[in-house]
Amino acid sequence: MTIVGVIVGVLIVIVVGIGQLGGRVSGTFVDPAMAYPKALLDGTAIGKADAPVTLEVYSDFQCSVCARFSSDVEPALVSQYVTAGTLRIVHHELAILGRGGAADESVLAARGAYCANTQGLYAEYAHWVYANQDGVNTGGFRRERLTAIAEAAGVEPVAFGTCLDDAAAAAAVDAANARGVELGINSTPTLYVAGRQIVGLRSAAELGVMIEAELVRLSASPGASPAASASTTP
Repeated sequence: MTIVGVIVGVLIVIVVGIGQLGGRVSGTFVDPAMAYPKALLDGTAIGKADAPVTLEVYSDFQCSVCARFSSDVEPALVSQYVTAGTLRIVHHELAILGRGGAADESVLAARGAYCANTQGLYAEYAHWVYANQDGVNTGGFRRERLTAIAEAAGVEPVAFGTCLDDAAAAAAVDAANARGVELGINSTPTLYVAGRQIVGLRSAAELGVMIEAELVRLSASPGASPAASASTTP
């Protein structure tokens, strides 16, 4: 991946986002001014289900480094690889930075992702939440503010509020956290490229090298299939 390619990819995604999100809200929140084409979205995933390479992303919405991945790295990967059909990105929302209890901000934000997804707006929600972080465990994702951010992203707020208290939302977050424990994840972001664990932020160029290497490996193995590659990921 060239530097020019990365820059062009980011610009493409940002231009698409401006067209879809521009003018939705006033200055109450930071507008991420980005969105992915709807045709690429599949729940909490981006890209074709049969893409030969899968990138798994384990994040916490209170994690500032995760926000950098969302705003700086992922758009370039989407433009370079997802739109080409060679990469699928799958998100998993962990809640490991919160303080526990009913008002745990990591838990609420992760439940919110589940609820936004029930309205087909996971990606929009994630962009807006990451763009509007306000400290860790300092009220940035208290229920009222989180709901307002979700509404700014286009989520219907009444249904969102009801969903936050739903057992299914709680179970989804619990299941993601349990999977994180099983994998030994204790920091975010933690990524997996075709099953290879990467802890911490990597640039789009660095991840691109790993993706390209996996594509070369697959092309050199006539018997390998996209499904076989995907099965090695968490």
